[in-house]
Amino acid sequence: MRRSPFSFIIKKSALPLALLLAGAMPGFIASQESKPQEKSFTLDNGLKVFLYERHTLPILNVVAAVNAGSKNETEETSGLAHLLEHYILFRGTEVRSGSEISRDIRRHGAYFNAHTGQDLATFEISLPSDYVDFALQNQKEILFNLKFVQAEIDSEKDVIFEEISQIEDDPFRFASALVYQNLFKGHPYQKPIYGKKESLKAITLKQLEDFYKTYFHPANCALAVVGDFAIKDMEDKVRTVFGAINREPFAPPKFEKAVLAEKAIEIEQELDVQEAYLVIGMLGPDYNSSDQFAMDVLTEVLGRGIRPLLNVALRGDRDLINGVSMSYITLKYGGASVVYFTLEPKNLNAAKRQAVQYLRQRTRSENYAKGDVYGEAQMYAFDYLESAKNQIRFSIQQAQEEGLTLASSLAMHLILSEGAASVNYLENIGKISTSDLRKVAAKYLSPGGYVVVSIVPKKK
Repeated sequence: MRRSPFSFIIKKSALPLALLLAGAMPGFIASQESKPQEKSFTLDNGLKVFLYERHTLPILNVVAAVNAGSKNETEETSGLAHLLEHYILFRGTEVRSGSEISRDIRRHGAYFNAHTGQDLATFEISLPSDYVDFALQNQKEILFNLKFVQAEIDSEKDVIFEEISQIEDDPFRFASALVYQNLFKGHPYQKPIYGKKESLKAITLKQLEDFYKTYFHPANCALAVVGDFAIKDMEDKVRTVFGAINREPFAPPKFEKAVLAEKAIEIEQELDVQEAYLVIGMLGPDYNSSDQFAMDVLTEVLGRGIRPLLNVALRGDRDLINGVSMSYITLKYGGASVVYFTLEPKNLNAAKRQAVQYLRQRTRSENYAKGDVYGEAQMYAFDYLESAKNQIRFSIQQAQEEGLTLASSLAMHLILSEGAASVNYLENIGKISTSDLRKVAAKYLSPGGYVVVSIVPKKK
């Protein structure tokens, strides 16, 4: 099954929580189990490994993450990482053809997928735990024994061209792509994950092979295994299967942090739609910033949950919007907070003004908790802060039950983390106060530098 990697661009629902939950690892796991069966280590060839034993279901989840995404492309090779992800997932290796791999996946009752983002690519397999040997060997083979064939590259290009066309026909996905390309202008994150049709057409077999040889080294990868196994047995198997890969010298490139644009950018596009869509993007905390906890809560308060404050602010007496949602993703060299509105075209300009005004001014002084108001007003005040914390706790508990989400989070954490001490994610969320929300709003929402994209119906 081909699944869009757009979850790395928009996180409109509570799941997948891959990036959010990754910030909780491994401290979150340790806080939930009295005697956690987990182990992390690094093989001699540089491959980082995290094992987490759980026996709730006889299922094994194996996720490999590679520190190579759209940030590692050039303007001429935009889309190359996504093309390579497709090729790895659906084409052949030096050992088996693509059809043979698909046959073996089906024969073992496995779920098999991959995703590309700005920072990295992940390759995942979930299957009955009896087939552990197949899972490990399969992941090793597709990642480190790829065989390139021009005709198969061309076939995957055609698939991606169709995906790009689908994005251009979807108002929120199209607007979000424009937001990211402009929010990170001048930074490697500016390049679209799917790539551009013109650059994809020109990508050669040699360029694809060179990119693969450059970044697909054990020392540039991480492996997470979550499921029904014994830690010691799994460690032995991982060392046997992946430890045999030769170590080659590798130093991953470093990038500067994304910086705020000097002025706002406004874009309006016409699509074949009935209502209008308004998307506003702002720079947010990066993956290793301690501000991420307050931003997670603020995102829940403003654009998610039971009673999002942006909905209250823009509906009010004027009823300017039909719906609102908000996402926040953390990347290694920057973050992005994005707000999504649906509304009537006639309300677009008024909603745009009111939304920007609220984000820039009100969020840094808003009353988020009952304790922020006094007297009888406390009896009627809605506690946005506590409601957001409860929703995050619930979402984390849900994600914890999904072994594949957990494995993805761990693999990505091994790549994205800069080696800071383990943190207890829920404990940090619990400590967030109104003061923290106001500070993070003042730091990230108030300065401006917004990217505002409006999607409107085509003129007749």
